[in-house]
Amino acid sequence: QGDTIFASWFTYDLMGKGLWLVMTAAETADGVYAGTLYQLTGPAFDAVPFPSMGSPGGAVATSVGTGTLTFTDTNDGSFAYTVNGIAQTKSLTRQVFGPLPTCVFGSQPNFAAATNYQDLWWATPSGSESGWGVNLTQQGDTIFATWFTYDLDHTPMWLAATAPKTAPGTYIGTLYRLTGPPFNAVPFPPMGSPGGATGTAVGTATFTFSDGNTGTFAYTVNAETQTKSITRELFQPPAGTVCQ
Repeated sequence: QGDTIFASWFTYDLMGKGLWLVMTAAETADGVYAGTLYQLTGPAFDAVPFPSMGSPGGAVATSVGTGTLTFTDTNDGSFAYTVNGIAQTKSLTRQVFGPLPTCVFGSQPNFAAATNYQDLWWATPSGSESGWGVNLTQQGDTIFATWFTYDLDHTPMWLAATAPKTAPGTYIGTLYRLTGPPFNAVPFPPMGSPGGATGTAVGTATFTFSDGNTGTFAYTVNAETQTKSITRELFQPPAGTVCQ
């Protein structure tokens, strides 16, 4: 949004457990964005109520390093990072699994009119459950969702789902939890190869939208069923990006 990228990095810790880190990266030069990487602990995903970050019992962030995203064009770039003293650089490219939407950044966008739900979403009202979120990447009639939240022991946990459209405004898919190579593994074996990441189905996710800015996220994880009202996270208000 504007000159700021909010990045969520889904990877694995030194023991192979799912790990996510986040950073708010400001533009420091043309196509270059840099920020501090944080690891969070927080309330279990099924906590009721789910206290917001900064309140008693809410998520707590710890700085673990730095990250720099450098883009050579709209599809290619690199991610250089230092995490707990380990420094590496990865080449990046956009993941394409369907027709790409057209996205426009504007000063006062009409999110409700959006026909594509690609964005970072969180619980509504905004900020009420800060500390967790769900990234929705939509290409055509398919949403790839990555949900960053917390395990029952309050450590980072992320789940992913490929959710095809099943009805107007409704997308449903299987939620997977993954284990994989440590983030610093060299080489890093791809999923499906020896030593690569493996996924276990742990439940289902349903995203239902009443307009381009209002929806619900219903999920079942290991027999625990909940529904969250969600809205887009605007971190450069009043500006934002609308995709069609």
